[in-house]
Amino acid sequence: MSKGRETGSGGGWSFPFFRKRAAFYYDGFNLYHAVDAYKRPYLKWLNLKALGRAIAPKSEVVKRVVWCSAFSPTHRSKLQRHEDYMKALQGQGVICRMGHFIHALDGCNSCGHKWQISVEKQGDVNLALSIAADAEDDLFDVCYLVTADGDHAATARYLKERFPKKKLVLVTPPGRYHNRHIERIADACVEIQTHHLEASLLPEMAKYKQRFLGRKEVVPRPELYDPPQVRVKSHLKLIVNNG
Repeated sequence: MSKGRETGSGGGWSFPFFRKRAAFYYDGFNLYHAVDAYKRPYLKWLNLKALGRAIAPKSEVVKRVVWCSAFSPTHRSKLQRHEDYMKALQGQGVICRMGHFIHALDGCNSCGHKWQISVEKQGDVNLALSIAADAEDDLFDVCYLVTADGDHAATARYLKERFPKKKLVLVTPPGRYHNRHIERIADACVEIQTHHLEASLLPEMAKYKQRFLGRKEVVPRPELYDPPQVRVKSHLKLIVNNG
């Protein structure tokens, strides 16, 4: 089935009260691994609300952004970056639904060898429940499902059967193929391009406030996520200081 493709550059200008309400739902780890494959760590410091605005046409306004991920306590440094990233997203108004990991045994039936693996829990359910609840509460006109994982086909099918007037757009992470099971159900499909990522990065110092009247904090960008130009400047400064 041929699907329409939409980008944030089209659609022309519309009065705010005529614009459709768009909501983005991110499969966190599915997007993370796609971005990680580019081997450009600075792209991981990604502003998901800005990315939604870059993808949605001007005839729509991004009203809601939900990010579903999970904390892995295995590596302390990775956990700290993950927590900082969540705070930076929350500072942008992104709703973060966090799951967890469990350790499980896997093995080879032929040789009997066993090993331990980490399994993400709650992520898919959090995403499905977020879409279902927001549709029931009529919080969007257009649902953008950001994933390449076919496990979300059931969620897509539920949305279109229960709310046929709401539009479903499948957004495929960069470098991935559209999932054919979701593509059959979706009204349109789009792909995240590198220029979308480059134009949607969080600032070096991201603002964060835990509560409505809470104290404002600043979340610094992890050094690992510094863009190339910053890394070059830091390297040159180090050479000069050691000269």
